Amino acid sequence: MRKWFVVAAILVAACGGSSDGETASTVDGPVLVVEGRSFGQPPSVVGGESFTIENRDPGRHTFSSNDGSWQEVALPGGSKVEFTADLEPGTYQFFCAVHPDSMGGTLTVGG
Repeated sequence: MRKWFVVAAILVAACGGSSDGETASTVDGPVLVVEGRSFGQPPSVVGGESFTIENRDPGRHTFSSNDGSWQEVALPGGSKVEFTADLEPGTYQFFCAVHPDSMGGTLTVGG
């Protein structure tokens, strides 16, 4: 019985997830890469489109909206997280809450 508990705990840890509706699964299509404590070029997306945020760093980061347009997305080290841009067309500033002085960018959402 104990072996099953350990296997279940490993599967839960590997699957990740978060309480804000984002999932650890990834989608085909646009990718925002986080590497070297820096956000790469954010994809231009259409409202409602999903994209993957891939944290290639060993440490954790976040994908946080400057104006509260979305709930903060946790990015554990080495993770890939799906984000759905349920946003009106426009530009949205974002940052990493762990490194707010050095990590940020702009997400462009089209119509």
